[in-house]
Order: sequence, then C-alpha cells, then structure tokens
Amino acid sequence: MKTRLFGAALVAILATSCMSQHTKKSECGDVICTHIFVSIPVKIITTNGTDAKFKSYKVVNLATGKTINSNPLPGTSNPNTIIIADDSHLRDFAEKGEDLQLRIKKSNDSVVKVNYKVSGGKCACHVSKLAGPDEVNITQ
Repeated sequence: MKTRLFGAALVAILATSCMSQHTKKSECGDVICTHIFVSIPVKIITTNGTDAKFKSYKVVNLATGKTINSNPLPGTSNPNTIIIADDSHLRDFAEKGEDLQLRIKKSNDSVVKVNYKVSGGKCACHVSKLAGPDEVNITQ
C-alpha cells in the first residue's frame, strides 16, 4: 500500500514538473527554430567574367570597429565566395540590424568597400541579411 502511494505521489510530482516546463514562456515568446546553420555568402565577380583575384578581405562591424571572422561554406572551394556573417555571430547583432562593411583589397592594393545590414539577436533563430548585394563586382 505504501509503495502504491509513494509511486502515485512520484508520478504526480513528475507530471506537474513537466507541465510547468512546457508552459513556461521565455522573454522572446514561443520561438521554434531549425537546427540549420545559416551563412550569408557574397560572390565576388568581375565585369569580363574572369576569375576575381584579390589579396584579402575583411568584414567590419561599423558600430564597434570589430572584424567579423566567418568560416568558408563547408564543401565549397570557391575562393570567390565570401561569408560576411553566419550563425556563430547571431548574438553579436541587434534585432534591428548592424551595419557591416565588406572591405576587399584588390591585387593593385586599392580597396573596394561594400555596406551591408545584418540582423540577429537573442530572440532570432538565424542571422539575416537586411540590405546589401549578393554579388560584388571588383572591376569597377
């Protein structure tokens, strides 16, 4: 008899603790996110269609001056595709967006600057490009 009462009490406690976890609201509300890892790629092109050759590039958060370091897309070996941001930077960006600048140092040491706006934040599931081109022509 005592075993049954103990078992019933244990089940009741476990059931109520599970219910309280499911009904708990976060400060972001009910958010359901996927487990995909999002990257924001930019393709570097030339006017005449030849391979775009450049010395280096960096992405700078204009508000903080910090360089954003992103890894290349997995499974790609295209040096003309640059990742300006990815989900590893999600919490570094505000929900309203952060102004980033892609700076490409060309072979002749001139620098091409292109502006982007990227959002993220503690309630976002993934980074998102709000403004900026998908392709950058470095021959202009």
